[in-house]
Parts: sequence; structure tokens; C-alpha cells
Amino acid sequence: MKLFLVVLASFYSFLDAGFHEECHETLREGRIRIETVAENLAAQEIDRLLQLLSDSKDRIKSYKMEKLNLSPKLQDLIKIRDGQPPCPQPNATMFTTSTPSTTTTTSRPTTTPAGTTTNGNANSAQTSAAQSDSTSASPSSSGAPLPDSSSSAPPSEELKTKKKSKKFNPSKVYVTKTEDEDPFSWYMKTLHYYMGRESEVCNNKITDLNSVTEDQLFGFFSTLAASHPGPFCSLCHRFTDEIHSKVLKPNSLLISDDEYHISHLLYEHFPFSKSICTAIAPGCSDNYALKVANLTESVVCLECTACMSITNVLQHKIFLQPAMLDQVYYWLHGNLFHNICAELCLAFQGLDIPLFPHGLTYDGCQNVMKKKFYQLIEVATVITRPERFCSLEIQWCELNEQPNALHCLREMCQEYFKDTPQTRWLCSQIPDRPEQADAFLNIHQTKVRKEKKLHHVEFEKRGLHDEL
Repeated sequence: MKLFLVVLASFYSFLDAGFHEECHETLREGRIRIETVAENLAAQEIDRLLQLLSDSKDRIKSYKMEKLNLSPKLQDLIKIRDGQPPCPQPNATMFTTSTPSTTTTTSRPTTTPAGTTTNGNANSAQTSAAQSDSTSASPSSSGAPLPDSSSSAPPSEELKTKKKSKKFNPSKVYVTKTEDEDPFSWYMKTLHYYMGRESEVCNNKITDLNSVTEDQLFGFFSTLAASHPGPFCSLCHRFTDEIHSKVLKPNSLLISDDEYHISHLLYEHFPFSKSICTAIAPGCSDNYALKVANLTESVVCLECTACMSITNVLQHKIFLQPAMLDQVYYWLHGNLFHNICAELCLAFQGLDIPLFPHGLTYDGCQNVMKKKFYQLIEVATVITRPERFCSLEIQWCELNEQPNALHCLREMCQEYFKDTPQTRWLCSQIPDRPEQADAFLNIHQTKVRKEKKLHHVEFEKRGLHDEL
């Protein structure tokens, strides 16, 4: 008996050692992936927004008078009035305008350390702020001051100090007008923080649910996001694609040409599905198209649960909460809307063009953006009602289906969770046979068996590689 206990103890020690080593390695790999994805995504999104504004201004100039249907209400909102104040500059000159300001002289464009072109009419304080943000935000920046040439410390000590003080500072997609944290930068730093707490995440032994620490819980979800996203990539991409096509598409037949262009410009500022899903789960970045198109058994099983969960959160935490909507609008007003309106104002306030025959003012543009924002929320609130959207719009749920994530645990373990250090032990307890697994999880009476439908087959035939 004593020999058996010794062997059993040795076996569990071996398992613990294997888990700890693999857990540490997974966290290290996840941190590297987060750093790479954060840098690449921020650069791509900034370039896309710059190009979007440039293309939009060119499109505005190309409109012909005989083809235009203008909205009197919109034109009255944006027209130039007596005593109109000058146009403000975009936030920290992060965005660029090709039209000189009517209130300042134009000088030669310069390039910031982030590689974005700034207009010479921006004041020196803004330019300096952009350079400061670009330098500190770069993931490759050490965040430590340069060593003083007069310092008597040996070079090796300086390098050690510099290495210790190195911090992960992802680039900001929006250089904010307010003091609010850029959401993308904040989220990437949060993921990186928990992936960096190796000892807290990997070394504490779990004896029951009460022994799970905050570091272990958030470390687990960070591990899933950065290293083992599993079915999330496909679910996220297809869900956001549906939102883009059903909510973020202005109808040119129902609104005037000027209103359509403003709406289109606003909606196009929402990131693409690939950018959103890769930002939420950097682990999706490797072989993204393959992961999205791989509609495995667990992906099909999880569709209803995922859709109902997301739409319920959107409805009850955001769309139906006036205070939350006001906070979202406040942030957009000072950042996204400010940049769009400052750019359009600098380009077209003093011009007489067919689309804006009475000019376009900054305050008027902001008023239009506010109106469009709350109109968009009204539409989204109706379209994304869980039962309507998940059952009727995208057909991920059966009518009156009650989703349960436990229904898909066996499938997730077989396809994905077996590769995640924190869930391998849990998955080893679930029987392989479906009937036995359902009985073990106590879901044999409620589980709905899911199979691929026509829309799954059509999606698999789309050739996603060409779209991405």
C-alpha cells in the first residue's frame, strides 16, 4: 500500500511538472503573439483610416450636380453661418488632410516617427504630442530614458536596467482628444499583463473552484485568446460579417446622396471582421482563413450559445442602457467623430461643391454624427434582438432553443481544449462516447443535436482566402 501511494504521488508530481512547464511555455508564446499582432493591427488600421478619409474626400469632390439628391435638413445643419469659428485640428495630427486650413499658413508636410504624414498647418504642441505618443506607443520601445553619456555605470549595468524597465506599450489606433484610454491599446495591455504573470497563473495548485485565483481565471481566458482560440475565430468572423451586412449598410434608396455619403463614411470606420476578431483573440492570426472556414462539430454546436450570449449582452448592457450609450457617444464625439469632422471641415468648409453647396462646418458635422449614432443604435436594437437575429436572421438557433455551453463541452475537448494546459485534466474526465459524455455532464435530456445546414455548406465554398 505504501509503495502504491509513493508511485501515485510520483505520478501526480510528474503531471504537475508537465503542466507547469507547458503552461509557462504557452504564456511566453502568447505574449510574443500579442506583441506582434498589436503592432501589425494598429499599423494596418491606422493606414486604413487614413486611406478611407483620403478616398472619401476624393469621392466628395467627384460628385456632379445633375446627379445629386440633397437633404434640406442635413444641409441646414452643416452650412456655414455668420461668425463661424475656424476648423479644429484632428487629434494630435494623427490623421492627415490635403487641404490647408483657412486660418493658418501652410508649410511642408512632415512625417512622425509612426510613419503617418502630418499637415504642416498643425500647431507645434499637437505635432509634439503625436511624436511623443508614437514613440511611447511602439511595442519595440523600451519606455526607459536613454543612458546619460556621463554616467559612470558600466554598459552592462545600463543594459540590464533598460531591459528591466522595458514595458509593452501597444500603439494607439486613436490618439484621443480626452484622457480616455484607447480601447485597443488597453485590451492588448490587459491580455499581455495576465500572460506575463507566469508564476501566479501556472504555479498555484487548484484543489476546488474556491481555490481558483483571479490571476488563474483571467490567465486562462488570456491563454484561450492568445494561444488557443478554438471555435471563436469562425464564430466571431461570421457573426461580425452578419452585423456588417445587416446593420452597417446604409440604403441609398431610402436616404439622400449627402446623407448616404456621411452614413457610409461613418459605418466604414468600423473595423473589418478580421481585424475585430484578431484583436479580441490574437491566436486567430495564424492561418486565419483556415480557422474561420473550418466549421467543425463544436463550431456548429456552439453557434446558438454564442449568438444568444453576444446579442443579450449587446441588448442589456449597451443598447438598452441610456447612460452607457451616452458614455459611448461621449468617447466617439471626442475621438472618432472629432477626427472625421475636423478632416472634412478643413477640406470643405470654405468650398462651394455640389455635395455641400453651403459649405461644411465642424459643429454641423458633429451634430450629424450624433444623429446618425443614435439612429444606428435604434436600428441595431431592433435587428439584434436575440430571438429574431439568431433564429430568423442568421439561423444559428432553432426556434425557442435554450442554448447551453455544456452541450458542446465534449466536442470542444475533442477538437480544441485538449491542447490547452488548464483544461486538459477536465477534458480527460469526460467519456469519449457521446451518450456516456452526455450522461456524465447531465445533459442527455436537453441536448439538441446540431448538423451542418445549407448556409454552412455555402460558407465553406466561398473561398475565404480571396476575400482576406
